[in-house]
Amino acid sequence: MNSSDITKILESVRSGKTTVQAALGRLKYLPFEDMAYAHIDHHRGLRHGMPEVIYCEGKTVEQITGITKRMLKAGSDILATRARTPSTGRSRSLTSGRYTTRHRGDRH
Repeated sequence: MNSSDITKILESVRSGKTTVQAALGRLKYLPFEDMAYAHIDHHRGLRHGMPEVIYCEGKTVEQITGITKRMLKAGSDILATRARTPSTGRSRSLTSGRYTTRHRGDRH
């Protein structure tokens, strides 16, 4: 979520298109969300201009999928590093309609 996303939510409340409760539902995980296996910084985009990054190495496909789902629900862009092929396939299916790319390269 970035500043324009928050502005849109606030303007929607002001115009009466969105209830305060619905807006709170969108904002309740700001700035952080703790999961059993990850700590997601939903405010990183506001502070640094770049979204939170999913560091995939050492995580299961299910954990990466869980983090991706939470970030998408919060309206975040997804940037995953050191992802292996099984996790990229599952994440791509979650981000249908969005631009995705995978850079192949061996690490030594």
